[in-house]
Amino acid sequence: AVVSTQSTGGNITVDWENDRFLKDGQPYRYISGGMHYFRVPPQYWADRLNKMRLAGLDTLQTYVAWNVHQPQEDIYNFEGGADLVSYLSLAHQMGFNVVLRPGPY
Repeated sequence: AVVSTQSTGGNITVDWENDRFLKDGQPYRYISGGMHYFRVPPQYWADRLNKMRLAGLDTLQTYVAWNVHQPQEDIYNFEGGADLVSYLSLAHQMGFNVVLRPGPY
C-alpha cells in the first residue's frame, strides 16, 4: 500500500527499524477507514467523508475495482459512481490521506 500525503501537506515515510510511520520526521499513526466510491452514490461522497472526519479519521482507504472500470473488454467507465478522479480530489480537498489499493476486482 502507498500512503499519499498530498492532502495533508506532510511527508510520510516508513521507519523500518522502529516499525512505524514518520510524518515530517516525527512518529505518526494514521487513523483510517474504508469507503469504496463505487458502492456509494457520488452525491453522498462528501457527506460520508465528513462523517469519517467527525469520527476522527484522517486517512481514507479504498480499492480500485477494475471490474467496475472495465465492464467489458475494451469498454472503460470512469464516470458517475466510477469517477475515481473526482472521488480522490474530494478526499484531497477534505484533507484526507489516501491509501489507494489498485486491483482487478
